[in-house]
Amino acid sequence: MNISNPPDFDAKFEGFFLQMVVPGLEQRCQEIVTQSLGNDWKVKAIGDNLTEFEITPNQDGLSVKEAWDKTYYLRSLPGVVDAEPLFAVPITERSDWEQESRPLVGGLETKALALSSDLDWSLKQLRVFETWARFFPDSNQLPGDGIIIGHPDTGYSEHPEIFVNLLPNVGYDFLKGDRDAKDELETPPTEIINNPGHGTSTASVIISPKGGQASYPSGKAVTGVAPGAKLIPLRVSYSVVLLSVRNLAEAIEYAANQDVHVISISLGTGFSNQRLRSAIIYAQKRGVIIVAASGTYIPYVVWPAAYDEVIAVTGSNVRREIWIGSSTGIQVDVTAPAESVWFAKVRKKDGAIQYNVEQGSGTSFSAPFVAGVAALWLAYHGRDQLIQRYGAEKIPFIFNQILRDSCDKFPTWKPGRFGEGIVNAEKLLAAPLPDNVTQSVIAPGFALSQHSSIDNGINTFAHLFEPQLLDTQPKANFVGTIRDDLSLQSRLAQLLHTTETELPKRLKEVGQELAFYLAATPELYKQFAASLRSQTDDESSKPINLELLREMLLSQGVSEVLKTKLGT
Repeated sequence: MNISNPPDFDAKFEGFFLQMVVPGLEQRCQEIVTQSLGNDWKVKAIGDNLTEFEITPNQDGLSVKEAWDKTYYLRSLPGVVDAEPLFAVPITERSDWEQESRPLVGGLETKALALSSDLDWSLKQLRVFETWARFFPDSNQLPGDGIIIGHPDTGYSEHPEIFVNLLPNVGYDFLKGDRDAKDELETPPTEIINNPGHGTSTASVIISPKGGQASYPSGKAVTGVAPGAKLIPLRVSYSVVLLSVRNLAEAIEYAANQDVHVISISLGTGFSNQRLRSAIIYAQKRGVIIVAASGTYIPYVVWPAAYDEVIAVTGSNVRREIWIGSSTGIQVDVTAPAESVWFAKVRKKDGAIQYNVEQGSGTSFSAPFVAGVAALWLAYHGRDQLIQRYGAEKIPFIFNQILRDSCDKFPTWKPGRFGEGIVNAEKLLAAPLPDNVTQSVIAPGFALSQHSSIDNGINTFAHLFEPQLLDTQPKANFVGTIRDDLSLQSRLAQLLHTTETELPKRLKEVGQELAFYLAATPELYKQFAASLRSQTDDESSKPINLELLREMLLSQGVSEVLKTKLGT
């Protein structure tokens, strides 16, 4: 079988994550890098445990294949616990994951629902106005006052709806490595999908002051959930589609070091990487609540939302239904408005900056709504008082638990798909805090135990192909059984030319690379998904699907190790 038109794939290599066996081995790590990669590489310690390092090239890096080949070699060296490549992975505009052409995340323009003409419908759904009246009666204290939000996105603009509450002097541009996080509002030809101004739009639903701050062509205005909060802009991407794992991880760490209280992430990737999770844990230990979008028109919950430590938010519409473009699944924590949301919009046309207030759809808006609610909760209880009472690192878990417990179910709610329901800010702030430290640990631990780890082995693939596996599971029991789906294990074993008994070992060896290609390439994803759906079909269809998939994978130029495991 010949693949005349192999799937497009253009990931950009950015470096390596390397974990050593014990602390204090920075010199040994440097020696390994020099011997394995050469002299022209930078080694930087990251995290708190003194065993993790970010390895980056000073000049041009490696091809995707070379990066994976080097990864396997690094993993084989004495003293190395783990090595993983870092990539920026684009998703093409024709990302037809199922049957339609669908882009990845945020800012989608859709026909507004008639009921969504109410400028404040999103805040009303979250019961924000009732929360303001009940818990912030002092007109001299704006809701969210004193709370600082870190915002990794495309940067900021001077849009009147957000500028008054920005902290641009504390911001950072991780694309250029300087302190100016201003969104240049350009559409570079190297970007597959461009969404300039995305950072302005997502910031506005958090911090925009009540009522319009200027006159706009639409004649509309936007109000943020926490107009008393301040926001630090962190520029990590030209768009929300070509996501640099390294930029996002460094932005999270930077935000934590700037003593932010909440981080709102309206972007995502299909590539799980320990470098990113290490940054999330670093921030969480410092008491930072991290909220992220579940994804838009992608069949699985994207990372970092999929991590247990992150509050994953899927999207609703004005009718309290799930928006059709929302990524849903077991990893989702809560639901918030996504469809036909009002937000601040900035454009550059013929060199002139244009400001407006418009409507659009995407879980890119769902996450900042919840980040704003988190700011209200912290402001009401007093973050310093919470730290004194519980310790900083427990705050994200306490908030996660109370947030989930206070959600509202809705008529079309389903277990394991939309989290615990639509966020209710009033019930959240009215809920009592845990009486003691023991309760504050046990309760969040119980909530997060509903999520299986998806960082390794079969769980990664169960997460990626959850929609297909749901079709084969009894609806009442799928949450507990999806990770043990036999059809998934069978297909992976066939693909990797091994037995189901030996599959865990094989996935430990090459599972991350295989998942990387399946998650980032729609054609490969669809082919493997088709093999799962065909489990009840004639047996003769299965080898055909998997053989085609093998050829498609090989056309990508996979590593020599994975090539061997594919049976070639």
